[in-house]
Amino acid sequence: MSRGVQAVVVCEDRQHEVFVRAFLLRRKFDRHKLRFEIARQGKGDAKQFVRERFVLEVSALRTYSGERRMLIAMTDADNLSTAERRDSLIQACKTEKCDPPAAEDPIYIFTPKWEIETWLKFLRDGEADESVNNLPKLIEPSDAYPLVNRLVDDMCDRQEIPSNSPPSLKLACKEYERMRDFLKP
Repeated sequence: MSRGVQAVVVCEDRQHEVFVRAFLLRRKFDRHKLRFEIARQGKGDAKQFVRERFVLEVSALRTYSGERRMLIAMTDADNLSTAERRDSLIQACKTEKCDPPAAEDPIYIFTPKWEIETWLKFLRDGEADESVNNLPKLIEPSDAYPLVNRLVDDMCDRQEIPSNSPPSLKLACKEYERMRDFLKP
């Protein structure tokens, strides 16, 4: 399905990287065509890194407009709404005189409320409260793979998203629909 498509992923941390990598590999994405830009731990604000790198990667994506490339950004919403966090990326583009992503651009933004652990808790336990932060981190990053497989296979691909899913996860499945349309041969 993703044959010939290259992807750049801009994210805050290793947990985001593992989640997105598991997601793309489950969709049979060629692992050699993935490039991850991850904020360095202890080297400043990870959200600021994502905003700055996002603008650079949006500009770079447009220089290769004839090629099959896409950009994925993952950043936790924290105490903002998912829309506000997404808007912060759009605003960063405007501030840097870069045209913000249009609906038809192969640019996808995923914003878990508070942190990615909210989604992982829901996928593991079938419940999660997006008003709670500081959930326990996974012991091993590989623990995310079966959870992400459940998300891709049981929820997003079949469009069977449980009604009690975190709202930010429901939005992620809608964003995935846009991505899936782009990845069609």
